[in-house]
Amino acid sequence: MTKWIINIYDYLVSRRLLRVSLLVIITAVIALLVSTLQYKEDIADFLPLNDDNHESLTIYQDITGANRIIVAFQHKDDKDADIDDITTAIDAFGEAVKAKDTQHTIKNMMLQVDLDQMAEVAEFAYQHIPYFLTKDDYQRIESALSQKGYIANQLENDKQMLMFPTGSLLSNNLKYDPLNLFSPVISKMQQKGGGMKYELYNGYIFSPDMKRGIVMLTSPYGSSETEKNAELLALVNDCIAQATDATPTVTARAFGGPVIAVGNAHRIKSDSIMSISIAVVLILALLFYAIRSMRNMSLIIITVAWGWLFALATLAVFHDKVSIIVIGISSVIIGIAVNYPLHYIAHLNHTPNKRRALKEIVSPLVIGNITTVGAFLALVPLDSIALKDLGIFASFLLIGTIFFTVVFLPHISKVADYKINTKSWLHKIGEMSADNHPVVIGALLLITIVLGYFSFSTSFDADMMNINYLTKQQKDDMQYFQRTMMGTVKGKDIYVVAASNSLDSA
Repeated sequence: MTKWIINIYDYLVSRRLLRVSLLVIITAVIALLVSTLQYKEDIADFLPLNDDNHESLTIYQDITGANRIIVAFQHKDDKDADIDDITTAIDAFGEAVKAKDTQHTIKNMMLQVDLDQMAEVAEFAYQHIPYFLTKDDYQRIESALSQKGYIANQLENDKQMLMFPTGSLLSNNLKYDPLNLFSPVISKMQQKGGGMKYELYNGYIFSPDMKRGIVMLTSPYGSSETEKNAELLALVNDCIAQATDATPTVTARAFGGPVIAVGNAHRIKSDSIMSISIAVVLILALLFYAIRSMRNMSLIIITVAWGWLFALATLAVFHDKVSIIVIGISSVIIGIAVNYPLHYIAHLNHTPNKRRALKEIVSPLVIGNITTVGAFLALVPLDSIALKDLGIFASFLLIGTIFFTVVFLPHISKVADYKINTKSWLHKIGEMSADNHPVVIGALLLITIVLGYFSFSTSFDADMMNINYLTKQQKDDMQYFQRTMMGTVKGKDIYVVAASNSLDSA
């Protein structure tokens, strides 16, 4: 391999036009491929999902409400609360959605409960009640009917219920179940359907404490397509602003799976930019301190940047979209890629001959590159799309960097136009041999034992909810609805069960 690379160097060293043309053409092709890439922020890509799993996830999101957006309206000041202000704001919100959503993107917007539909559902359940009865239900019914005076007392209760203003709403149910024998069955069915506690006011949905009015929307994009959900959320927020402007005493917020997914996407994007920026700044600062040569620093940056573009171009061959999370994680790989051009440039200080310097370092550089690339390629066989892309990106970032280092860098670098500062602390650390410092070896051994001991207390976080980023307002909203509107399933809050499954896909 060393012989091939040296032959390439010898062939290009006297053909300046050829090597410049070759570099320009390859870079142009890479730039063209990179320009075709689109970027996404779907954290679900880290889950091992095949085509069947994706279809199941879509169905599951529909069932659990992962694609649902909830808009909660409440008074700014509870002391002056007027429930009619909230219903006015809800109506204003609905009118704003109808006016602004010209593409009819928002699906299944529920401003009020359809009482007729509820009556139809209840009527269906009562008409088919034998199919829902269990052995325990029959025993309960037999026990109730055997009680002395049960029928007379129940009919008297029915008479009293019909005298209430809501009696007309109960008359249909009383028609099918005047003795209240099947109500426990209907209640059990409602609990299995979600167990959501709410109050109705003129058909509007309110929390049990009547402090928050609820509007529910359905996103056609599920909770994964954050780019489109961001546009949808912007539309919802515009409508909220219009509704609250019309009723200044009311405020409103949207939350739910798609909203949290959009927040996660924005956080991932900002964190990725920050992590890459920090890595680049620290690496450049360290290089400037050690090298003190702007030309050589520029050559190192160009080499790594070329490898970065080469990796993106490779991804463009396999996919038309790439997760921006993968790009963010790649900030860790920059520290590895920098070593390749740095080794060659630093070696020129000891070996002023470019050809000889290349010949001396090409073997360890390429061998080190192959082992590192092999480690990242181990991610490629995984089912997770993001981890597979990370393996491809990391591998070809290192391949592109080493390719530029051994093929093009020797022709554009200069022989040792700087001197290494042998008095710097970096040089002293590099020259230090652990064999001559038994105290250092003992300290490292002691630290290893201590860290190894504490490592046994580390456990895997199985709570998938922790993969999501939630703002303080979102946490407060989730806790409020968990506390006031949701029941429990086997000791766990229903909202937590539904949210943990639906929001993980965000």
